[in-house]
Amino acid sequence: MVSNLELFSQLDLHSRCEEQIANETDRNLPYAGMILQCETLKRRYINCLHRPVGPTGKYNCHGLTFASRRTAMEGPAVEKLLSEDDYTEVTIDMVLPGDIVIYRSGPDVRHSGIVVRGFPELLILSKWGTAHEAIHGVDDCPYQGYKTFYRITDEPPRL
Repeated sequence: MVSNLELFSQLDLHSRCEEQIANETDRNLPYAGMILQCETLKRRYINCLHRPVGPTGKYNCHGLTFASRRTAMEGPAVEKLLSEDDYTEVTIDMVLPGDIVIYRSGPDVRHSGIVVRGFPELLILSKWGTAHEAIHGVDDCPYQGYKTFYRITDEPPRL
């Protein structure tokens, strides 16, 4: 028999600077409240495209944005990735598909997503907590606050 504690694990996940990134994967099955939350969000956000991905704690919005849906991360891990993985902040009028958005409350990272359509009508792919994934307008989601946009850069070395 597998105990509940064995259903939580951490991936060996590193930044480009080869620093470990704190993360946690929850392999527990979804419970009724998670399913109810998905249905409630779908009814509230009718203009969004709700992807047919059920509720799970295996990954969160940051795990979708930075770790290919493999794990969950918290705000400090996101800040570390932004710093160590060569992300550069871009202005909203420069945002392109593939860039990312970070929703902040004060200095704290609260939510993240991947831009799937750029300026002027931004669309974002993100995961809503332990609920499902949605493609939504930048302001049409359960997360509000100050938004910053980033692009990963791989500029060649200057000679």
